[in-house]
Amino acid sequence: MITILRTYKILLYIGVLSFIYSCDDELEINPEDNLTEESAFQSEFAIRGVTIGLYGQAREVDALNGNRYAFTGIQSDEQTFVGSFATLVDVFEFRTQATNTNTQEFWDEGYEIINNANFLITKVPNLNILGFTKEEKDVIVGQAKFMRAMMYFEMTRVYAQPFQFNNGNNLSVPIVLKPFETGTPIEDFQLPRATLNQVHDLIIQDLEDAIKLLPVSLSQDPNKIDNTRASKDSAKALLARLRLYREEWSEAAKLANEVINSGSYKFATNYSFFKTLSNESIFVLANTSTDGAYGGSGLHNFANPSPSGRGDLYYSDFLVNSLKKGTAAASNTEGKDLRLVQLSRQGNDGNGNKRIFQNKIGSEGKDPLPVIRITEMYFIRAEANLRGGLSVGDTPLNDINRIRSRAGLVDLTTVTLENILEERLKEFASEGHRRMDLLRNKLPLRQPGDPKFSDAGFGANKTIFPIPAIQINSNPALQGQQNPGY
Repeated sequence: MITILRTYKILLYIGVLSFIYSCDDELEINPEDNLTEESAFQSEFAIRGVTIGLYGQAREVDALNGNRYAFTGIQSDEQTFVGSFATLVDVFEFRTQATNTNTQEFWDEGYEIINNANFLITKVPNLNILGFTKEEKDVIVGQAKFMRAMMYFEMTRVYAQPFQFNNGNNLSVPIVLKPFETGTPIEDFQLPRATLNQVHDLIIQDLEDAIKLLPVSLSQDPNKIDNTRASKDSAKALLARLRLYREEWSEAAKLANEVINSGSYKFATNYSFFKTLSNESIFVLANTSTDGAYGGSGLHNFANPSPSGRGDLYYSDFLVNSLKKGTAAASNTEGKDLRLVQLSRQGNDGNGNKRIFQNKIGSEGKDPLPVIRITEMYFIRAEANLRGGLSVGDTPLNDINRIRSRAGLVDLTTVTLENILEERLKEFASEGHRRMDLLRNKLPLRQPGDPKFSDAGFGANKTIFPIPAIQINSNPALQGQQNPGY
């Protein structure tokens, strides 16, 4: 929940200001124009602004933006970290403390977004505003439920062991379902940790509600898809990811297949979709130069070579070797995996050494950053079909060969789970999937021979983040509920 010892601040007005600025960059707002908690729910315009503001909050570096992706690389075998930030070195070396400010920020940002989503979910259905129809209110609530589900999902991925650790009966994060309002007793928010299954149940319910409430697209143009905002298919796609994590193969395959067959998103023929709002993306963060300027860290800063970036985070030898060993198809004039040729680049790390870096996000931090891509749905369908003995939509072999073909590689003749995980490693490098792909398959986060291999095994204490010490110290309900090893 929102940090107990910090000043409580309702961020609703940020949403409205984000909406206003998106309409007119020249418009200036005086401090006295900031909305209060009460006035935010007196007009349809203000409510829509609060809703748009959820997406602005999601672009915070410690919410869904760059740090989420960087931390996956720092912890797993996907990338190598050579930076000097002590809090990040500790994560890289599996010696994180509960006072680590970086791991705390995920908690703070997550619950701030959840809090504002809770305002919309609880307040909007009961509003009586002239001309504000039930259908319009449903769409607002659907977006809020999608964003609440997204943030709870992200928090379970870092503060809880995966479903496979104890069939989801292990502790996750507290479930907060009502907004913090002036006059609300603080004790109402001093809640214990729920189990992973309980949090997953909430996420499932939120996403199923969002699927019912949301349209195919919120774009004003019927010929275009707005993939920067929640939609029926983005809710299905996120739910497919969760079902995969829970090894619910039939449900995962069915949902992924529905998104693939929706016709709203297209498997791109090449990799030019990066740094664009292409409909290869099902849900994408529409970053701006302002997001990059105030991000301060994140993927764009850490994972770009010096001097445009810090050069702190580069492709691991394991990832580079995986990209190099693929056999190129005869039609591939490059002769290499095109994901190595086109989606990475060589440059200097922070110590002046030549390394291979990602080339999906530029150093200015203004490039759109995909959260869910249609390619992931092919991977989910392939894995769910393979592991579940199913035949939903297409065969695992065809789905994986489609992805390999775009990379300029020869087709496989058979496909195994190991093949799928290796293709996911190469396809989603720097996109935040690798850490959970390893954990949910009970695999260590590092390869044999890595100095931290023994600390990175499945179920090891510091493969997940600590509950922030400030939360443990200020919330009696969390006493004795810290993750082991902290």
